[in-house]
Amino acid sequence: MAFDLSNYETVEDRLIRFWEDHPAGRVSSELVIQDGDQVIFKAAIYFDAADPIPRATGFAEELRGSSPVNKTSHLENCETSAIGRALANCGYSTRGKRASREEMTKVQRMTGDQYENTPKYVGSAAVRSGGFASPKQLGFIKKLAKDRELDDLGTLEGIHEILGDTAVVLETLTSQQASRVIEFWKS
Repeated sequence: MAFDLSNYETVEDRLIRFWEDHPAGRVSSELVIQDGDQVIFKAAIYFDAADPIPRATGFAEELRGSSPVNKTSHLENCETSAIGRALANCGYSTRGKRASREEMTKVQRMTGDQYENTPKYVGSAAVRSGGFASPKQLGFIKKLAKDRELDDLGTLEGIHEILGDTAVVLETLTSQQASRVIEFWKS
């Protein structure tokens, strides 16, 4: 494994900071898809509970039975991840570590053969993933972003635009996604 889970903060830590900064804020979550074993949650963060539009949103996906905790708690796990992503999208993440510890735990358990043989869902169609991006690919993406004078948020927004997917983060790009980003920014 190329990462250390202790370098990633928990969603709980992000929530503590959020509530300290915005005691009148609001965190909401919504089950968007429950299709057999697949669930997708959307979370929204409001700096003030009265705000009509969220400051940020985040999505997460889990599959029932994909880990010991997901045998009984895949809904709760997914909701927590969505909240963590929404908090990261409005600035509550460690610089360079947008993914939460919970998300990186998912990455850790999905590496190797287990990851290669697990269906990934796009809409309702299952597709096979080519594995995670290599450290070399991620480093090159960071270099290309720096050359374009993009900060972390600009890099993420660029990746979202290139891939047409706002649910991805740099740390969890597949090898194929990383190649697409690199090719686009090289051209």
